[in-house]
Amino acid sequence: MTKAKRPPFGICDSKGQTVSRFHTRFMATKSALSWAAQKGQSVAIRRGHIIIAWARPFGTGASRLDEGHTPELAL
Repeated sequence: MTKAKRPPFGICDSKGQTVSRFHTRFMATKSALSWAAQKGQSVAIRRGHIIIAWARPFGTGASRLDEGHTPELAL
């Protein structure tokens, strides 16, 4: 028999503890966006030990996905 594989994607709360795990990035992103909007805190989306995106809250009850590859605006 083979061992069951642990889902590769996880979301972590502001303390860095894994809240839940998912098999697809879509479900991890969807869950992280709703978690950030409800709690009002940033949530990290990880693949293994590497952070691949952040779900950041803004306003009341809304959140955005920050994947880190958007260039900064030069002012």
